[in-house]
Amino acid sequence: MATVMGVFAHPDDETFIAGGTFARLAAEGHRVVIACATRGEMGRRLGVPLRATRESLGALREQELREACAALGVSRLVLLGYRDKEVEMVPEDEGVSRLESLFAEERPASVITFHDPLGGHPDHAAIGRLATSAFARYRRMNEGARLFYLAWGDDLAAFRRYPQPAKALVEVDVRAYRRQKLLAFRAHRTQSELDGAIWGSEEKAVHRMRHCEYFVLSQGPSLRRPGTLTD
Repeated sequence: MATVMGVFAHPDDETFIAGGTFARLAAEGHRVVIACATRGEMGRRLGVPLRATRESLGALREQELREACAALGVSRLVLLGYRDKEVEMVPEDEGVSRLESLFAEERPASVITFHDPLGGHPDHAAIGRLATSAFARYRRMNEGARLFYLAWGDDLAAFRRYPQPAKALVEVDVRAYRRQKLLAFRAHRTQSELDGAIWGSEEKAVHRMRHCEYFVLSQGPSLRRPGTLTD
C-alpha cells in the first residue's frame, strides 16, 4: 500500500476539503500523513458558546486537529510550527527544504496541497507554493510520485489559466466515508459549531456531506484507475 501526504496551512483544511478522501485512503490500507503549517491561532472563530481566548485558541485547535486526524484514520500528524497568517513570510529555502526532508522520510506516492493562487487564503497559497517546489525536488529521485491540488469542484479550466500543469481532474467518491468526515468536522468544534446542519441529527448531517471530493493532478504519471489518488 502507498503513503499519501497532505500538506496544508491550518487545522480543519484536512477535513473540510478532503476528509472523505483521507478516510477512504486509510480504510483501504494506505498510510496517510498530514503536515499542518500552523495551529490556526489567529482564526476568527472561538467557539459557540465561547470555548477559547485569543491566547488559548492555538492549543485548542491543535487538540481538535489531533482528534480529527484520529477520526479520519491518519497515521501521522506533523506540525510545522509556523505562525498563522504569516506562512507567506516563511523563508523559501527553509520551508522548501523542510518539506523536501519530510517527503524523503515518508516517501509518499502522492502529495496533496493547495494551488497557488487558487487556494484563496494567503496561507493556503503560500504552503501550496512551498509544497510544490519541495515536490519538484523530491520527484527527481521518485519519478512515479504524483502531486495533486485541492479543487473546490469539477472545474479544471480555472487551473489551466496558471503555469502549473493541470493534467487531469480526479473525482473521488466518498459516500461510504461521510460518517468519518462528519466526526472529524465535529472534532473541529470551534470552527464548525456555527453550522447547525453539522450538529443536528447525525444521520441527516451525514447525508448533507458531499458525495465526491475533487483533485487536480499536476505532476507525475497519469492514473491507471479513475476515481483514486493511487494506482
